[in-house]
Order: sequence, then C-alpha cells, then structure tokens
Amino acid sequence: MNMKQPPTSSRPPLAAERSSRTAPIIERAPLPMVEVAGAEHEVCEVNAAFCRLLGKSRDEMLGKPFAELVCHGGSCAALLDRVYQTGQGQTHGELENSELEPAYWLYAMWPALDENEKPVRVVVQLTKSAVSRQNLAEISEALLIGGLHQHELREVAEHANRQMQVEIVERKRVEEALREAQAQLRVEAEHLEQTVADRTSELRTSVGELEAFSYSVAHDLRAPIRAIHGFTQIAIEMSREEVGPAANKLLLRISKAAMRMDGLIQDVLSLSQVIRQPIEIKSVDVDTLVRVLIEERSELSLPRAQIAVDGPLLPMLGHETTLGQCLTNLLGNAVKFVQLGVVPRVRVWTEELDAPTGNQPGSAGAAIARSPTAQRRWVRLWVEDRGIGIAPGAHKTIFEIFQRLNSSTSYEGSGIGLAIVRKAIERMGGRVGVESGKGQGSRFWLELPKG
Repeated sequence: MNMKQPPTSSRPPLAAERSSRTAPIIERAPLPMVEVAGAEHEVCEVNAAFCRLLGKSRDEMLGKPFAELVCHGGSCAALLDRVYQTGQGQTHGELENSELEPAYWLYAMWPALDENEKPVRVVVQLTKSAVSRQNLAEISEALLIGGLHQHELREVAEHANRQMQVEIVERKRVEEALREAQAQLRVEAEHLEQTVADRTSELRTSVGELEAFSYSVAHDLRAPIRAIHGFTQIAIEMSREEVGPAANKLLLRISKAAMRMDGLIQDVLSLSQVIRQPIEIKSVDVDTLVRVLIEERSELSLPRAQIAVDGPLLPMLGHETTLGQCLTNLLGNAVKFVQLGVVPRVRVWTEELDAPTGNQPGSAGAAIARSPTAQRRWVRLWVEDRGIGIAPGAHKTIFEIFQRLNSSTSYEGSGIGLAIVRKAIERMGGRVGVESGKGQGSRFWLELPKG
C-alpha cells in the first residue's frame, strides 16, 4: 500500500496525547465514529456504536492502524492524508461485496483541530453500505411523506390564517362598535347626571321656598289668633251687665280654641325648625340640662308634678337645643297624661349600652352611625310615668304627626310633640321608643352615642 505521508508538523505522534477536544462528542454520538492520528492513522478514540459495528471492544482497537480494523480501510489512507493537508472534510464509499465480508461504506471524514485550530487528527464516521442504502430509501420515503404532510399542513395553516384574518376584522369591528357605544353611554351618563343635578337643585329650591312659605304662614297666623284671644279675654273680663251669661260661655270656648290653635301653630313651627335648622353634634351634659328644664318650667315642678332624677345622668352626643326640645316634650307628656286629680310622678335615669338596641335611624342618623361615633358606647335615657298608658298597638303610630290617642277635651295637645321627638333624635343619629300598656303607665326612651 502506497500512502503519502502527511507533513510531520501537522501530525504529532499518537503517544503525545490520547484524548482530544472531540472525544466527548465522539463518545455521545449515536452513529459509529472513530478518531485516528499519526502516519499510520492509528485509532486513538472510538465510541460504543463503532464497537458494536465491528464487534470488538475499545481496548482491542485503540492504537491499531485504521486499515487493519476496517475492510478496505487502506483505500481511504490517501483521503485521510488529504484531510491533514487541506483541513477539509472528505467522503468515500465502498459497495458491499459478499466475498469480502464485512464490507463498509466510508461515510465521512473531517479534521479534528487543536487549540490553534490546526488539523492534528481525523474523525471518521462509518456505516454498512446495505444499511446505508436502506436508510436512504427510508429517509427518501419519510421526506416524501413529510412533504405531503407539510403541504397538507400548509393548506390547513393558510385556511386557519384566512379564518383568523376574518375573525380579526370582525373583532376590530366589534371593538370599534363597543368604543362608540361606550362613548355614547358616557355622553348620555353625563347628560343624565347634569339633568339630575339640575332637577335636584330645582327641587331643593322649591322645597326651600315651600318651607319658608309654610313657616311664614304659620308664623303670621299667630298674630290674628293672638288678637282673637286678646279681644275675647277682654270681653270675658267685662261685667255681666255688659256681657250676658250665654255670651260669656261662648267667649270662654273661643278663648280656649284660640289657645289651642296658637299651641298647634307653635308646634308646627317647632317641627319645621327641627327639620330645617343645622345641628352641630357634640357632647351634652344631660344631667344639667334635665335639671334646668325641670327648674324653669312650672308644670314640671312641685306642687304640680314630682319628677325624680336618678343622677348623675350620663352625657350624650347630640345637639343641646334639639335634645332639650325632645326632653321637654317627653317630660311634658309624662306630667300631662295622668288621671284627673292625680299628682304626676315621673322618674328619669340613664344606662350605658355596648351598642344601640332600638329602631333604625333615619338618613341623618345613618350617616352619623357610619362615622367614628359609631365605635362609641351608647346611652339610653328613660322617662317613666304612672299615667294612663298606651295600648301596644299604638306604640309606633304615636310618633307620627297629628296622631292623638285621646280626645282634645280630656287632654290638650296637637299630636305633633312626639313626631318632633322622633325627627329630632333621628337627625342626631339616635333612636326613640316606648314601653307601655293601657292603664299601666309609660316608659319612653331615647338612645344616643355616649358623650
């Protein structure tokens, strides 16, 4: 065999280094691969697939010339030398020969480079020629089938793409319509909000004017009522010779009616004031307030009434003037609704609560209940009497305006006093109620946050 020797500078001796940078690649490769070096192309690295192909172990092949291991290996010596010289890969094939079994097909050869990128070894990949032809046929069939599948997939992808384009256009159209609808909705909402604001302003103006008018009318009505009462009183005080007995009785009835009318108008004015006037919520000294009211009003003091205050009464969070109006009305009712000839006996006391227990408050009360005061403890104030009592079925209606349980001939009143109490307590964020039975006296109570 005449082989051209490669330059010694490009092919170092095999003993210089048994492994190279390509060794890990060869070891993991699934195809039969071998690495050769030196003038005799001695084997310096093989992989497991190459061992299986030749049926030999790694130790049996290392250090031996490539030509001795592979059938027709000597015919590729010149190609191996050319790889050293040119640094370019080479290919070579040998047809299978039944007389020279086993025959191999030299598939590929390429240089293994050192750290300086110079060819120092050659890596060879082998496979049986028959297997190679079979593999090539299978690969061609696979490529044909893959091409058909690719064509089918391309058609499916193009159809899906066209469908997607249609859906994108439709989605853009829907999104545009949605944006237009949202814009129109915002315009309509702004218009509606402005309309509501205008109507609310007009309504507030109308209500304010109506309240002012009703207050003015009620206030002006007191003047003629007072005049009627004054002139009637003058006539009553005249001598019997000037005024007959029958006329005197009529004048007394006119005087009483005028007084009742004046009281009714005064209660209407008080209710209007409770509803309209601004209130400032702060701590109220209830004990002092109750004692001052009893001391200032003659109908609440001895000998006309006996009111016991179990003090000191706890402070409450409210509006002092408004709370004073409520207590005046409750105490006034307590001393008024008793049997004829009986001296009213009334008891007033307070108790502390963890939370309110009565009826739900109105709108103003709900707003205060959501404020930091809702975290406070509460106080319930009781006004207990020994009067004629209230039937259970009337416990709610007595707090409505113009609700009277007794005739005006027996007990004077307008039927507005307890309505004033309910409205005033609700405006302060509190609650009001009653416990009573017919002929068993009454216990009115009101609740406000602790002051």
